[in-house]
Amino acid sequence: MVNKKRNNPKLHLIIFVLLVLLSGWIGVLLDSILKEQPEGNSLGMGLWLVLPLLTAIILRIIRRDWKDMGINPNFKGNIKWYLVAFAIYPFVTIVIVVFVLLLGVTNLSNFEISSFFSLVIVSVAGNFIKNIFEEFSWRGYLTPKLIELKVNDWLLYLISGLVWALWHAAYYMVFLPNDYFESISRLGMLFSGCVLMVCWTIMYVEIFRLTKSVWPCVLMHAIEDAFPTVLVTISGVITFTKNGDFWLNPVSGVAATILFLGIGLFLRSIRIKKEHLDV
Repeated sequence: MVNKKRNNPKLHLIIFVLLVLLSGWIGVLLDSILKEQPEGNSLGMGLWLVLPLLTAIILRIIRRDWKDMGINPNFKGNIKWYLVAFAIYPFVTIVIVVFVLLLGVTNLSNFEISSFFSLVIVSVAGNFIKNIFEEFSWRGYLTPKLIELKVNDWLLYLISGLVWALWHAAYYMVFLPNDYFESISRLGMLFSGCVLMVCWTIMYVEIFRLTKSVWPCVLMHAIEDAFPTVLVTISGVITFTKNGDFWLNPVSGVAATILFLGIGLFLRSIRIKKEHLDV
């Protein structure tokens, strides 16, 4: 009976998902007990970040199962996919920015290229570490376990994307300061995040399946947190009206989301062809 529970992937996946969805709220509870912590860098936020990966590691220890974790970088034969992972967000950002500049629906502030890229490099370095915790949870545990259970691709994308998005619930509803919600409500941001991350998930899952490594996903996520986010959110180089932001924001706008979805589906088609050739 003990061995049966130890080797029950469905039970372990349910435990993982439940703890992931609770992790942020456990962090909120911790912060409510431990007062006077720095905003944006509390122990509760730290717990929220690390608990999914800690849960995944403990579950792998229980099952003695490390084969599909994706910890090997697998550079051989996969350099092109690392380059793709690196280029996706800058490519979409540049396409969208050129488009909005041609339409004249955005304001472009003066900025120094060197200062901008210095800020991007610093942001990539910091977010690379943070995204090790995220990607080894979503792509290093959740995705391979859904594959192990033979979940079809579309349900895999939906489950993986929603778990990833809803993990952010406490972040959007509590942790983020009010400054972020001048043009959108907290609930609206959570809903937007669900749509966005389900669409993004296809790219991340397919890069993982093409390379059998989590590291290009860590790289891609770090670039996402750096290049377009620095351009629009942090540096304010580009500013949009409320309607312009909804349609043309290079991170979360409708146009960018459609491009990300298309890229993900294209990667899926490549992976399926590759699998057929390998049979």
